[in-house]
Amino acid sequence: MNLAPVLITVYDRFDCLEKSISYLLKNKEAKDTNLYVVSDYAYNSAHIPKIENIREYIRSISGFKSVEGIFWESNKGSFDSCRDAINYIFSQYDRVIVYEDDILVSNRFLEYMNNALEFYKDDERIISIASHTHYKPIVYHGYPYEIYLSKMYSPWGSGLWRDKYKKIDWELNGVEEFLKDKKQIKEFNSISNHMLPILLDMLQKGKKYGDVMVCYNMYKQNLYTLYPIKTLSVNIGHDGRGEHCGVDDKWQNQKLYNDFSPTMIKDLQTDKKIFKNQYKAFYDLRRDLLVPILEFVGLKNIAKKLWYKIKRR
Repeated sequence: MNLAPVLITVYDRFDCLEKSISYLLKNKEAKDTNLYVVSDYAYNSAHIPKIENIREYIRSISGFKSVEGIFWESNKGSFDSCRDAINYIFSQYDRVIVYEDDILVSNRFLEYMNNALEFYKDDERIISIASHTHYKPIVYHGYPYEIYLSKMYSPWGSGLWRDKYKKIDWELNGVEEFLKDKKQIKEFNSISNHMLPILLDMLQKGKKYGDVMVCYNMYKQNLYTLYPIKTLSVNIGHDGRGEHCGVDDKWQNQKLYNDFSPTMIKDLQTDKKIFKNQYKAFYDLRRDLLVPILEFVGLKNIAKKLWYKIKRR
């Protein structure tokens, strides 16, 4: 089997990148894997020394079949930096494994990712392979497999194929009509209530959030992501430094499962109980119930100010 190259994205977190590389090197396939690390340029001149230090470190990385640093000479932002690097890799390969510098992977991560990318390459329903799963229970007692399908994309360790990636509509054509269609909104929210607010925030601010853009495409094209029942990657960016992560001790300290590589299943079917459990896992009482109620009665801003005052005490 030809092993997929690995792409890691980084900005200014040297310690995260160094730790992430150390975990990837624990995989026996690392020595036969081509590693790419894309380094975006500083958007603030004060960050330039950190960027230069990181690039010097990237040049020193060893233990892989090859290592190539992709160094942008102007700041692209996280979305364009990653997407342009993926397109560069897809000019040479038909698949890639990609994640950010704050992701730590298990010692059988590469085995799982490469097995899944090969096994499901011709399954048109599956757009990506995920290595992370929620710390809350998704898989119910008696579920017979070590993998499951979800309508939600995960960027915390993702396997992608070139041909399927090229079909993603990054322009989100038809999104205006989608937002006016109550039936489609209800269906989209039934996957998880957290995705629509992120999509709206992205559109209002004129930004690009890759994960929710893929989720939107998955909904519109009826596609799925394959997940393991145990998490094979964790995100240590919930210490306040992550771009969209904030501070969250449960995510920050999530258990990573080593010595586990799921068995692949032909014609894997969707499971309604899995969908229901994933919806529950991402449900947030404050975000999904209290905030909409306060907004409806015109008390959202008052409650927000009061909440910040309480937090400061």
